[in-house]
Amino acid sequence: MNISAGFRELTVPPGMVAICALGQAGFLLKGASGSVVAVDPYLSDRIAGDSEFGPPGRWARRFPPPFAPEELDADLVVVTHEHADHFDPETLGPALARRKVTVVAPPALRAEVERIGGGFTPAHAGHPLEIAGVRVHPVPAAHSPTYTGPECYDVMLEDGAHRFLGYVIEVEPGVTVYHAGDTVMHPAIDSALAGLRPRVALLPINGRDRIREEMGIVGNLTIREAAHLAAISDARWLLPSHHDLFAVNAESVTTFVDVLDRQFPDQEYLVPKIGRPIVLGVR
Repeated sequence: MNISAGFRELTVPPGMVAICALGQAGFLLKGASGSVVAVDPYLSDRIAGDSEFGPPGRWARRFPPPFAPEELDADLVVVTHEHADHFDPETLGPALARRKVTVVAPPALRAEVERIGGGFTPAHAGHPLEIAGVRVHPVPAAHSPTYTGPECYDVMLEDGAHRFLGYVIEVEPGVTVYHAGDTVMHPAIDSALAGLRPRVALLPINGRDRIREEMGIVGNLTIREAAHLAAISDARWLLPSHHDLFAVNAESVTTFVDVLDRQFPDQEYLVPKIGRPIVLGVR
């Protein structure tokens, strides 16, 4: 049995959530209802040799995907934004050929999702969706298509819709997971999270710096910023993301643990192993 099929068979008690990290920003989520949600799955090596993303090899995977794209078994796919490590047609195309499911994503991705055979539902910040027994709350993210300077990190609207999103995913009432997508801190995010009270926060921790920005890499939260965002959103658990798959854009989990233990001792955290499901109590 492959990992995705095993996750499907996993029984989750009420008041708990199962999470399986896929690498980079990809996760599988499941609550007691049994519906499986895939968020930003990147299971190919598509960008390793693509000159659009830099010299060949810059974006090569540090480890293989936990399972093949065609083995992805989900009732709902949620995509935060257009970047290739979050929206990957070479992952979603084979997965959707196996099973037609709804893809929730920013409106800017409609044509791309429909091209690979997905049923598309646009996500708008502040407008929750009910799909496959799961309630999805889109929230803004502060990011950019490309790095053009420090001012590029912002909440971006296109035709009145957010181009970059995070989601608070309610797998059952009161069991909520916040996947931030790619983001830095922003007052619009704080406002959107107020009242949602996600119990688990999946936050990028790779940060940003001049060296990577000079390579055109758009950065994310630092570890301290991620811990602060988890705290102000009242998340019980913080799990790091976007720190492991690409050597050029990685962050040390040792540093993550050290910062949390020393500076945020009240914040519960866990560093999941890729492809190894965990079940967390959130109440």
